[in-house]
Amino acid sequence: MTTFLLVHGAFRGGWAWRRVRPHLVAAGHDVYAPSLVGAGERVGEPVAGLATWVDQLAGLLDTEDLTEVVAVAHSQGGVVVRALVAAAPERIAQVVYLDAAVPDPGERAIDLTPPPPGFALPGRDALVPARPPEPGGDVDDELAAWMAGRLTPTPFAPSLDRVVVTAERAVPASYVFCADTPAGYPSEVTRTRLDERGIGYRTLDAGHDAPLTAPRLVADVLLTAVERPA
Repeated sequence: MTTFLLVHGAFRGGWAWRRVRPHLVAAGHDVYAPSLVGAGERVGEPVAGLATWVDQLAGLLDTEDLTEVVAVAHSQGGVVVRALVAAAPERIAQVVYLDAAVPDPGERAIDLTPPPPGFALPGRDALVPARPPEPGGDVDDELAAWMAGRLTPTPFAPSLDRVVVTAERAVPASYVFCADTPAGYPSEVTRTRLDERGIGYRTLDAGHDAPLTAPRLVADVLLTAVERPA
């Protein structure tokens, strides 16, 4: 049995994993898919910075005494998990980055998608409004409407904090990208860097919201990661 920690991306909550979770549970695994502070059912709670989310997840690992965890990071969740591995490496067996923003040591999330020249960044207390999904590709009208009713603004402060990565214990990582993700997403930077560094990855025939639109594909990738660790 494996314990999965599923970390959602910007504007989403733990609900983003609701279609993946049953597949993992049916295969005999434990699954934790919390909403980060300030997101999902925790919208409105204060978020001082990236440390708020890292402390939340590290606290969950400690409270539940979880070890040998497979941490799965979707989209902006890659920034959170990257920092979590540095904070609690002894509890994480491996990481799967799914169409994720994965900063290099010392980088901030905004460094992966820098604003255009002359653009004034909002302050740390700002909330970035969610943009309702438009039907198209693998997101049909019903799913778009369902998501629109659940998306929440994302606190901006974590995007301004640098990710401190230590080398005390190397945690194996694997990378998965979605073929139909629009250009300009932070995962594009991650993918380009992997190409430049000769690091392999898998590609799913799905859009960026693959956990909702292609849950079986995502679950199969995660189950494969357990069977054949990175």
